[in-house]
Amino acid sequence: MKVVHALTKCYTSRSFPSRIPSVLSASHIFSLPRTQSPSVRYPLTANFTTMAVAGPIPSIVGALKCQKDSYLRSFETEVVSCEEYSPPTAPQQNGKAKTKKSTDPTKFNQNVDSKAYLIELVDSVLFPEGGGQPTDQGTLTPLSSESPEPIPIASIQRHGLRCIHFSPTPLEPGTKVRQDVDFTRRWDHMQQHTGQHLLSAIMDGMDLPTLGWSMGAAGEMNYVELPRKPSDEEIRTIQEECNQAIRENVAITVETPEGKGSDSLPEDYDREKGVVRFIKIGDLDYNACCGTHLKQTSHIGVILLHHTASVRGTNCRLYFTAGDRAIKMATESINGLRAIAVSMSSSAAPPDVAAGVQRLGEQVSEGRKREKKMLAEIAKFEGERIKAVLQEGDRVFSYRATDGLDFINLVVFEIKDVVKERGVVVLCSGEVKTTGSIVITGKPELVESTAAKVKEVVSQAKGGGKGEKWQGKVTEWQKGEIEALRKAVEAV
Repeated sequence: MKVVHALTKCYTSRSFPSRIPSVLSASHIFSLPRTQSPSVRYPLTANFTTMAVAGPIPSIVGALKCQKDSYLRSFETEVVSCEEYSPPTAPQQNGKAKTKKSTDPTKFNQNVDSKAYLIELVDSVLFPEGGGQPTDQGTLTPLSSESPEPIPIASIQRHGLRCIHFSPTPLEPGTKVRQDVDFTRRWDHMQQHTGQHLLSAIMDGMDLPTLGWSMGAAGEMNYVELPRKPSDEEIRTIQEECNQAIRENVAITVETPEGKGSDSLPEDYDREKGVVRFIKIGDLDYNACCGTHLKQTSHIGVILLHHTASVRGTNCRLYFTAGDRAIKMATESINGLRAIAVSMSSSAAPPDVAAGVQRLGEQVSEGRKREKKMLAEIAKFEGERIKAVLQEGDRVFSYRATDGLDFINLVVFEIKDVVKERGVVVLCSGEVKTTGSIVITGKPELVESTAAKVKEVVSQAKGGGKGEKWQGKVTEWQKGEIEALRKAVEAV
């Protein structure tokens, strides 16, 4: 999984206490980084701050339909504005950038193959990317048309308080439309996101505060970043407590208290006119977040903890999946385990497979040792052959199709004391239509003249050297070049 930390597009935070604090101060709130990028993401260039909005006033991000009812799949609304999208030109930078890349969508640059239109609606059941959660996807269907065709919407972005839909088709302001959300994608996002809130709440009570998190793409693992690596026993306890809370079917509610959590908002979010949402999981957790969430912990289904990975000093990433994604990944893992077991003719029980893989690894290691020893012996024999030929002449050609540069260097070691006094040796490897290596060693004047001949005969040979050795690589041997090189060396 490729990840690059970026600031959230909407607010999200973690509070360290595992229970709801009696007084929630700004010190409890801080922004979390995220890395998930939507499949389609465009920067905004329309001037929304001066755009005239006729008719109904659109709902703001924080009070969207999708945030009020995250289970709503379809919704009829009206187009407020539509602007053609124009990609901004990326600024030229000299040298290495000294500041972090901006995550403001107005400054994000991406090539767009076709026209796009920035559409704002009275309200939206489609969630704009933010809070560590990727953009929803879905469709807009004009209701005024006799045979309406759904318009695919692959990206929704927040711009200040506004929710902007990127559409391949323009729609006139005042057009009535039906929004339909890709609920399979939404449900997966909610299971992962709410699962992360619950996971972080449980870990807060174990001196494992969440420093950041990343939602993986569909089918991939998520992770939370922690200040230290949890022990195996802690991981077992965390997983047990998470799934116990899921079984208890704890209610999850959204609160919008005034005057709280403002320090967790992004810079371009209007603090006076905006809405700060807190996600409350029973008495387990209370955190500011703009994302869509489940209504009860039982809908998370399951939280499955995977492995850990050390990052940045003592920090550690704990990988996890939740809900249907976890079940799918577990099923794929079981099937993969079974396939490995069949290939090794063992049972599919994890201990048996692990033991079989360990035995196989030991066999491979032993085989490599034997191969290395045999190559050294063959190189010694080849060295003796070359030295014998040098007793009668001053040029030798040595070719091995598959043994490569390691073998060539072993041979060079065997002949180095003889060849520099008696002549020149050309050693090469590789086969037609594959890469290869060439090494020339011997008297400096002969090495230089022979290298020139190699470049004439082998069309894709590149290399260099001076004195007693020249080394080169063949990008691709052409038909007849190996034999032509042999004849050229022996004929000089």
